[in-house]
Amino acid sequence: HWVPHEVYGMPGDPDNSGKVFFSGLYAKYMGYPKGAPPYPGKYSRFWRTLPAYRYYIPDYMYNRDEVSPSNPIKGQFRLKECLGCHSVVTPGIVRDYEKSAHAKAEPSPTGCDTCHGNNHQKLLMPSSKACGVSDCHEEQYIQNSQGGIGSHASCSSFAQIECAWSIERPPGDTAGCTFCHTSSEERCSTCHQRHQFNPVVARKSEQCKACHWGKDHRDWEAYDISIHGVVWQTNKWDPTQFDLSKKLSEADYVGPTCQYCHLRGGHHNVQRLSTVYTSMGMSNADRGAPLWKEKRDTWVSVCDDCHSPRFARENLQAMDEACKDAGLKYTETFRVAENLMLDGMGEPMPKDLA
Repeated sequence: HWVPHEVYGMPGDPDNSGKVFFSGLYAKYMGYPKGAPPYPGKYSRFWRTLPAYRYYIPDYMYNRDEVSPSNPIKGQFRLKECLGCHSVVTPGIVRDYEKSAHAKAEPSPTGCDTCHGNNHQKLLMPSSKACGVSDCHEEQYIQNSQGGIGSHASCSSFAQIECAWSIERPPGDTAGCTFCHTSSEERCSTCHQRHQFNPVVARKSEQCKACHWGKDHRDWEAYDISIHGVVWQTNKWDPTQFDLSKKLSEADYVGPTCQYCHLRGGHHNVQRLSTVYTSMGMSNADRGAPLWKEKRDTWVSVCDDCHSPRFARENLQAMDEACKDAGLKYTETFRVAENLMLDGMGEPMPKDLA
């Protein structure tokens, strides 16, 4: 049995029930912050945004008039004029743009002024919402928005804004977290590198590595040392094995990239075929339980591009057992911390000194 969480009033259930048991302590879910800081919480007096966040959350921190950064250049400019100046000021951006599909679009290119506006005093930083307008990438934007908690569509609004471990801490504590958690929801360019926006690059497993790695969610490390990852690393230079010029809906790879399975057919909702979300491993759940049969069957249908259904199910079951064993140790550790809290010893210092 998973250890009951008395701090949260969670009941204990058999570990094969399939229910997701949250293992947090101080972290609790909050609503969106209202008004200005300070917000509730022990570290609330320290919480503030950093200037760099304007590039991660452009609609809120860059594009509104009251927060728009000042600009010494005045005037309204079109694409040709933009390229004339920026070929000197930021030549790398211009070189990338000129290689892009945007620059070659017909009947007219999608230019700097299309995405950033033409008023140099009120330049815009493109957001995913801006890219998702009806005459651009509306289908992909809608697909991405369909994801729930744990998807790209909520990794800013939920994980950064509503969770106490982020909003109630000094900004330096979570500055590294903020880039991935905000920009993946708020910008397309986190995965589609600007200013080439080359889909070939976005189909490479390493593109996911920018965010999906680290001691708290070792996704890249797990993939990289797996047979799947080794197949990718040893064959990725051979276009006969991995023809990345083809759309994902037409892909026929010798092994799976991250995108081949998680963005199946090029669909931008990464949760459409996902298994059970457990807060990047901070929660416990038996994914092989009957509760999740439909999800498991769907996932096996992805594996059977290369494997028999029996092979896929038995290997997934083996991983289920490993997760349950690891989760039990993890939960026992949290039980020690919970007991300290229940005994009034959760704080390392007296309250008047904290």
